[in-house]
Amino acid sequence: MKYTLLLSFLCCILTIPSFAQAPMANVEGHTNAIISKLTKSLALKEDQQVKLRGYISDFITQRNTVVAETKTNPKAYDAKIKSMHNGFYKKLKTAMTAEQYDSFLQLKPAEDDPTNVLSQLYY
Repeated sequence: MKYTLLLSFLCCILTIPSFAQAPMANVEGHTNAIISKLTKSLALKEDQQVKLRGYISDFITQRNTVVAETKTNPKAYDAKIKSMHNGFYKKLKTAMTAEQYDSFLQLKPAEDDPTNVLSQLYY
């Protein structure tokens, strides 16, 4: 019982930093969580969900390749992530209605919030 409790506690602690600026090991899980939130907030249709799932998965995978630079070379990271965001947002515009896209932009948290899975799309 003690070992089960300890193991559960360690798992919880080790998963919290995965939402911060770090590569995400579970891209599919994060993508599903993001799609779920966006579907509720933006009333996405099924075909939109399919398109966005691919775009978000690709973005997170691509973002994982540059996250290490946040501390080693912040300027390079900022330039790369800005370019990635621009391309990603262009794709989102093609998959969403104008109203949905405007609502998506309004979902942006004021700052990077590790408890909000949507932060990964904006920061």
